[in-house]
Amino acid sequence: MSKKKSKKTKTDNKEKKGLIKFLMSGDYLASEQLIKQLPFIAWITFLMILYIAKNYQIDKTLYELGKIKNQNEALKTKSIVLNARKIATMNLDYCYQELSKDGLKPSDQPPIKIFDNSKGNNVNNKKIKKDAKR
Repeated sequence: MSKKKSKKTKTDNKEKKGLIKFLMSGDYLASEQLIKQLPFIAWITFLMILYIAKNYQIDKTLYELGKIKNQNEALKTKSIVLNARKIATMNLDYCYQELSKDGLKPSDQPPIKIFDNSKGNNVNNKKIKKDAKR
């Protein structure tokens, strides 16, 4: 049995050395089988290059999409902050505080209508004049 095992290992080593020698010599590049398959190999190579280029393009697009999403989130946050600030400034108490810094204050009396009777308007304003006298 030991002779059979040793014969197998010797043939395996010879086959390995022969295969390495065959690959290193480059004789297979000039064989007819390879020349017949050359258009197919070129087509497969072209498809592999297209596949790699498309993957790079997709990665670039996804990176830009991520940047745009981040910018969009930042703009949404800014919009919410500005709307909150706008609502806060529309509050009457806030307006009164800001106006009091300039020395202005809200009026204590309700507004009244002012009429100009010098032009000779014949409008009956008795009821309105009574309300204005109060």
